[in-house]
Amino acid sequence: MMRIALIPMAELSQAKTRLAGVLDGDSRAELALAMLTDVLAACHESGCFDRIVVVTNDEAVLAHARESGAEALAEPAGLSGGLNGSLDFGRRRLARNGANELVIFPADVPLARPGDVRAIVDELAATPRQRVVLVRSRDNGTNALALRPPKAIGMHFGRNSADAHRAAAEAAGIAVAEVENERLAYDIDAAEDLAALSGLPVGPATRGWIDARARYAAER
Repeated sequence: MMRIALIPMAELSQAKTRLAGVLDGDSRAELALAMLTDVLAACHESGCFDRIVVVTNDEAVLAHARESGAEALAEPAGLSGGLNGSLDFGRRRLARNGANELVIFPADVPLARPGDVRAIVDELAATPRQRVVLVRSRDNGTNALALRPPKAIGMHFGRNSADAHRAAAEAAGIAVAEVENERLAYDIDAAEDLAALSGLPVGPATRGWIDARARYAAER
């Protein structure tokens, strides 16, 4: 049995564009990399995975993934389909390489801890049959998606993706379970999310970004 964590990441020039009103491009890129670092650390420290893979078309992100101890999977030139296209490419490649189970995490859940990761994997392991496990984000997106086999259902990330993923599993006759987890449900999309971040138990890399930003503001 080979279990792989797959973390998709957009190119840094497109990172967190909904925060453009409060952060410049460099700051958004730095925040995105800090949150990715914390997600990768949670996956590594959980001890749950044979491989941890970041899929992206950004050379800087690929290098950062390698420096963080993950595998870097470069998207082919001209790949279409956005996030879902990226994930489809990644899971097809990993399934061909022997993956039996796949756990997808977004790169922007900075509250994630190893125990949160293990909770998803434990739920996936509750039965040896085909299975889908998901965590809803606060706006009905999908902030974790575990699949056995990796191509059990299609990718439906986007608006109301949690409902779409659940419906796809049910339509395929595959057992689906939901894990409620407030830390994994919290992602950073809007200015109010960013404003609340400093008071939350984020991972060390994200905390470092917050502290550096606070020091810079104090020095100005």
